[in-house]
Amino acid sequence: MAVEEKTVTGLKCEIVTPEGLVYDGRADVVVVPGEMGELGILPRHAPLVSRTVVGEVRVKESGNSWKFMAVGNGYVKMQFDRLLLLVNTAENAVDIDVERSKAALERAEKFLARAGEAGVDIHRAEQSRRRAANRLKVAGKV
Repeated sequence: MAVEEKTVTGLKCEIVTPEGLVYDGRADVVVVPGEMGELGILPRHAPLVSRTVVGEVRVKESGNSWKFMAVGNGYVKMQFDRLLLLVNTAENAVDIDVERSKAALERAEKFLARAGEAGVDIHRAEQSRRRAANRLKVAGKV
């Protein structure tokens, strides 16, 4: 009797936050937001370690289905057909609360409008604005 060999295609992709594993699956393509632009990762990609920024992660699973996620800052590591994305936040597009994101964007813009006043942390307000705007952009992909 012949032994059937099973070939595994794609790359193993894991997206992890401090709260735990957000995504674990196989992908044909993963696009992550790098500091200098988007990084497109395919199976058999050269080893890589890079910082990532607030942005959208796109994962193309087999069968042409795409998953979209809003992620925060972090790091990506690619080695041996395994992609590991460690980020401070990650939300699937289908799970994003649009009204909450709109309220967060308005709040951040109000703080930025008060730039220069005592007690206003401009950096924190700008980061909040970026995260909220990113969540709204990604939620629109559903």
